[in-house]
Amino acid sequence: MRLVVVGLLALSGTVWAAPELSDTFTSLKEAVEKKDAPKVKTLVAETIKEAQELAKEAQPTDAGGMEAWKGRQQFAKDAQSYTLYALAVTASQSTDPAVTIDLSETLMAQDPKGDTVDNVASAYLAAVGKGGAAKAIAGANKILAGRPENEDALYAVASNGLSSAPGQALTASQKLVAVMQKKAKPENMGDGDWEKRKTAMMGAGYTFAGVVQGAQNRYADSDRNLKAALPLIAGNSTMLSYAYYYLGLSNYQMGKLTSDKSKMGIGADYTAKAAATAGPMQGAAANNVQVMKREMAGGR
Repeated sequence: MRLVVVGLLALSGTVWAAPELSDTFTSLKEAVEKKDAPKVKTLVAETIKEAQELAKEAQPTDAGGMEAWKGRQQFAKDAQSYTLYALAVTASQSTDPAVTIDLSETLMAQDPKGDTVDNVASAYLAAVGKGGAAKAIAGANKILAGRPENEDALYAVASNGLSSAPGQALTASQKLVAVMQKKAKPENMGDGDWEKRKTAMMGAGYTFAGVVQGAQNRYADSDRNLKAALPLIAGNSTMLSYAYYYLGLSNYQMGKLTSDKSKMGIGADYTAKAAATAGPMQGAAANNVQVMKREMAGGR
């Protein structure tokens, strides 16, 4: 997690002109180090209140007091910035899902559009996801309200909404692909790790979109997205299980609708791959293989 850099003025003698905030700020840092979540939450609220009061201090008219005033103003700003870090790091480190959720949502309420939300998104989504798909989607949408291009939240909506909220899942899947295509590598991530993450996210986005479209009988759209997914999901048997199954269904049905036996054969081949791939669609694919064989042979 990227550390919020507290200005040097906050460490200098100027803070002693604001002793109340200085004491609270120091206590907050100690609570973060001790991973004392209840105290962190309490001290965050106190720090914000005291920093906001300090920030209201009028600019002095005499030049002699200007430097100290600027120091106090910077300290007030830095202290408020640190509260975001305090919430994010404590939420991410907690092993109690309830604590992670509480502190993360406190952070989102305080600064919903700030990039510190991205730092806590993964831990928060894992915590809310323990309550089921509906809560995972609701939690992801809380993030997206302020951070509409957060890939973890888009992935959560897409993956959890495939059957229960297909409209949301499709929109999130398409946006996930678009976001990852243009997103720059984060400064704190190596090139190799970024390429793996980008590939995985884009592969998932294409796959989820194709699954929803296949289930909606939008066969051409499903075929296009799933073919785009294949080189990105190589080695991921779960994703391949879905991709092969819906590629099989889509191509077979497109061929059936146009009496194109060649297209039907392509669909049957994909379905056979799905039946041979360990994953959630393996059983259904094995059944479809037999149905397709009978139909293509002229039987019912």
